[in-house]
Amino acid sequence: MPRFVNPFELPGKWYKGNFHAHTRTSDGALWPQEVVQCYREHGFDIIALTDHEHTNDIRGLSDDKTLVINGMEAHPPFPERRGNYHLAVLNLPHSFPISRRSQQDVQSCLDQVARVGGLSILAHPRELSMDISEFGGLKHLPGSEVWTALSEGDGNCGSSEREWAEAMEHGVFLSAIGSDDVHWAPRHGLREAYAGWPWLKMRSLTVANVLKAIRTGACYASAGPTIHDFRVADGKVKLSCSMAAWIDFKAGPDQRRRRVAPAGKTIRSFNIDVPDWPFVRAVVTDAAGKQAWANPLRL
Repeated sequence: MPRFVNPFELPGKWYKGNFHAHTRTSDGALWPQEVVQCYREHGFDIIALTDHEHTNDIRGLSDDKTLVINGMEAHPPFPERRGNYHLAVLNLPHSFPISRRSQQDVQSCLDQVARVGGLSILAHPRELSMDISEFGGLKHLPGSEVWTALSEGDGNCGSSEREWAEAMEHGVFLSAIGSDDVHWAPRHGLREAYAGWPWLKMRSLTVANVLKAIRTGACYASAGPTIHDFRVADGKVKLSCSMAAWIDFKAGPDQRRRRVAPAGKTIRSFNIDVPDWPFVRAVVTDAAGKQAWANPLRL
C-alpha cells in the first residue's frame, strides 16, 4: 500500500470540508456566494464549488476562517459501456477549458487536471455501478467518495465503501471522502446538505495543504460520527470515537473484527492485538446507522 500518513499522529488541527457542491451556474438552486454562506454558517472550513463542466469566479468568497476552492464536475465517458464518470475536480483556474480529448477519455481528463495543479476525486461510484476495472488503473486519482448524501436520498446507494474496499483488495488505495453532492433543488429539499464531509488534518488552511492531505491520506470521511484517534501502538490497534453502536476493524473480505455496544448503550473505543493483516482500516457506526471511515494504516 502507499505510505499514507496517519493524520491522528500529525501536528495541526482538523478542518471540515465539502468537495462536491453545485450552484445556479449549473444545476444548483443557489448562487455561489449563497452556497458558501450556507456552509460557512454550518461550521465548514473548506468549500469546493464543482459545477458541471463549469468553474466559478470565487474572488472574495474566502475569508480568514473559510477557504473556497474553485473546481468543477467533469464527465468523461466510460470506455466499455454507456454512461459517464463523475469526477469532483478541485483547484482549477476560472474558465478552465476541458479539451475535446479530455471530454472523450478519462485518463486524458485526469492528466489535464493534474498538469494545472488540480486534483480529481471519484464521485459516487456505487450510484454509477462501477467496479475496479473502471478506475483501478487510473493515474492522478487520489481519492474516492465513500459516502454521497444525494445518492443515498435518490436511491439508497450513498455508501461506496464496497467500491473503496474492493480497490484496496487490488492494491489501489484512495483517500476516503464524504460528500453531499448538494443542489438544493426543490425535489431534494435539504436532505443532501451538510450530510457528509471529510475531516482533514493540516497545519493551516491553504489550498496546497488541502490537496496534500487528500493525496497523503491525512483525512477521514464521515456522515456523522467523529473519530478522535486511530493508531497502531504497543502491539495494539486502537480507536476512540464519539458514541457508537459498533466499531469495525477491516482489511480483506474475510478480515474483520467488531465490537458491538451492549443493548441500550454505546461504546467509545475499540482495541485489539495487531492482527496478521497487511493493513487495517476502521468504520464507526452510530445508533442512527450513520458512519465514519478511517483510511488504512500499514501493519
